[in-house]
Amino acid sequence: AGAIAEFKKYILPRDYPELDASIMSVYLIEADDELLKSMSSKSSENSLKFLNKMGVDVRLNNMVKSYDGLNIKTNKGALLQARTMIWTAGVKGNVPTGIKKQNITNGNRILVDDYCRLKGYENIYAIGDIAAILSENYPNGHPMVAQVAIQQGKNLASNLLLQLKGRGMSEFKYKNKGSLATIGKRRAVADIGRLKFGGYTAWLLWSFVHLISISGFKNKILVAMNWAWSYFTYDKGNRLIIRKFK
Repeated sequence: AGAIAEFKKYILPRDYPELDASIMSVYLIEADDELLKSMSSKSSENSLKFLNKMGVDVRLNNMVKSYDGLNIKTNKGALLQARTMIWTAGVKGNVPTGIKKQNITNGNRILVDDYCRLKGYENIYAIGDIAAILSENYPNGHPMVAQVAIQQGKNLASNLLLQLKGRGMSEFKYKNKGSLATIGKRRAVADIGRLKFGGYTAWLLWSFVHLISISGFKNKILVAMNWAWSYFTYDKGNRLIIRKFK
C-alpha cells in the first residue's frame, strides 16, 4: 500500500501526465483491529500513522465479502469501487493425505512436538509454515516467517545427525532476532527486543539488514546503487505499459 501510494505521488504525474492521479485512491482493508498484528502495538500504531500521512485510506475491522471486478463489499456494509485489487490474506497449508484431523490446527498447520515431530509418530517431521508448535509464548504457533523455518531446519538437521549417532535430540527453541517492516521511503517500523521504534532510523536498519542478506558482493553493490538512485530521484524501476482498451 505504501509503495503504491508513492507511485501515485511521484511516478504517475511525471510518467503519465495524461492521467489524472487525483482520481486514484489507495485502500487498505484489514480484517483485524490493527495493522501488523504479529508486531508490537506501537509498530502497528506507527504503520497506521505513516500510511495515513501517505494518503492511504485504511479500513480496520473490515473483511472483504465479495469482489466482482469493480465493486468491493465488506462485512461492515461498505461499498468501494476499484479496478485493481491486490489480495494478501496469507496462506493455508496443503495437508498430506493420511494426517489425522486431531493433528491439524488453524490454517491447516500440522501440530508437532518440540522436536518438530508429528505427534504420535517417530519418523515424520514438519518445519516452517506448515508446522505448529503450541506453547505459552506462541499459543497459535510460531510466526510464519523465514527465520522460524531456517532455525527449525538447522535444528532438525542437527537432530537427525544425533539420531544416527544414537544420541538424544535437542528441543527447538526459537531465537527471535526482531521484526522489521517497511512502509515507504524513510518510513519503517522495528521491534528489536524491548526496543520498539519507527521512522527514518527503522528504515535505515531495514535497508541495511536486507542489503547484507543479499548473496554475492556484486549483487549487493548493484542493489545499493539502485536504492541510492531511487532515494535521490524518487525514480522506480517498475513501469506500466498502458494501451487503449479495444
